[in-house]
Amino acid sequence: MIRTFFPAAAALLAWASPALAQQANPEPSSAEANDASAAVFALIEHRTTAAQWSSTAPADPKVMSVSATRAAPPKGRDRFLAFIRAAELRHALPNGLLDALVAVESAYQPGVVSRAGAMGLAQLMPATARALGVLDPLDARMNVDGGARFLRAMLDKFGSVTLALAAYNAGPAAVIRARGIPANSETPAYVRKVLSAWRVGSL
Repeated sequence: MIRTFFPAAAALLAWASPALAQQANPEPSSAEANDASAAVFALIEHRTTAAQWSSTAPADPKVMSVSATRAAPPKGRDRFLAFIRAAELRHALPNGLLDALVAVESAYQPGVVSRAGAMGLAQLMPATARALGVLDPLDARMNVDGGARFLRAMLDKFGSVTLALAAYNAGPAAVIRARGIPANSETPAYVRKVLSAWRVGSL
């Protein structure tokens, strides 16, 4: 998913259509095909709808309905905030953006596995984790760093926080095809939730 103009991860990442985009558009456009390189990203699977969220429980029931988990720490965010912030600094992310993303993705539960197989705090799909060099997607530090690198790549690609979040959810190919936020059943709501969590500063 990453072309050579992504300095932080150029050797690790390559572009591909995500699983969500593949269902609706089986083949990427020729322009997207030209961006392809050796490594391949799979969709970082997300399941977000407005009706499933509340101000006190940011976790999506579909994501939280797990096929396999490791025990979640009782303090949640407090346990992971230090290295979430460190990953934001390391990958030059806007302050608090990765924190907001993790809150929406997993509610700070490091062992959560979605029905689609997305894992951990940043909800990485297995193929995505491999492409990012994340050896253990259920290792909280590795998972967060992988999510941070992916998010940094999307910011570099699209030059916009809103579009980067849309690409994190639906995949970059879907954003390119839509020329903006894909008008599917989950991505617009997902983007709103992360932006709200980030801008309100309530995390």
